[in-house]
Amino acid sequence: MPPGASTFDLEAFLNSLIQRLFPAWYANQAVREMPLHDMGSLNPNSFLSHRWLSMHSVIQAMQGSLENAGPDWQELHQLLGKLIVEKDYQRHLSVSAIHGVEYSTHEDEFPNILSYAEHALQQPQWQQEWQTTEQFEHHLLQAFPQQDIPHRMVYREWDGRYYWLNKEEPLHLAAVLMHCQHKQRDARISASINVESLHLPTLDAIRSKYWLILMQRDDAYQVLQLLDQAGFGVIPCEFEWRRSDLLILAGRKSNRKLNNILLSLQNNRSSQQVTDLGRYLSRHYYPFRNQ
Repeated sequence: MPPGASTFDLEAFLNSLIQRLFPAWYANQAVREMPLHDMGSLNPNSFLSHRWLSMHSVIQAMQGSLENAGPDWQELHQLLGKLIVEKDYQRHLSVSAIHGVEYSTHEDEFPNILSYAEHALQQPQWQQEWQTTEQFEHHLLQAFPQQDIPHRMVYREWDGRYYWLNKEEPLHLAAVLMHCQHKQRDARISASINVESLHLPTLDAIRSKYWLILMQRDDAYQVLQLLDQAGFGVIPCEFEWRRSDLLILAGRKSNRKLNNILLSLQNNRSSQQVTDLGRYLSRHYYPFRNQ
């Protein structure tokens, strides 16, 4: 560029001017065109329950973000505290219904309990330990002895998964499930099932009053900057601690212009890029069969 030549960027100047004059309109246009990144699986498949989406952790993180956010956000803080309810049921449960376990020394990424069983039973002393009816009954009693009745399970209504609160390596359960899989057999055990439920009236209240927009963190901060410049009261909330790459933007649905912007953000987008947490929970609901 010759000496003294202007470095004035007309396009940047006009964008800045339009943003100052019409911040809500500008934000609405900008979020439509903004490239978004995939968030990955929110609720990973694993035989280990502690790798699943933890709604307890999500709520704890969100409440922590809202705790000092001022009086305008205390209603949401309180609603979140009422979202999960728990109740114990004494029931007979099919062992084949178990999706995962609380404890294992294996930290490999097995997507389900059967894939773990196939790997664990490759040990020479276990390879032939699940074939016969006698072996099946033996391992069933070893995994779930009479003296431990009722056996402690957890059921989560937001994904329909059962997991066993075990204290030892679940090799006996692995042998039982391999037999069930290959011999088309099942067994029922006496269980105390802790059912983790969503309080649906509370979820409905949250959905009717608040946006809880979940996005990849960097994308969320870009949206937040646009909304801040337009004067909208939106607050960032942490997601669960294992997913520090994600962020929730909480906003009130009482502002029509904000609603239009957040609807534009989600329009024609994959739920892998942006999703409303309230809507996600409403769609992922598997009620416990109390029978």
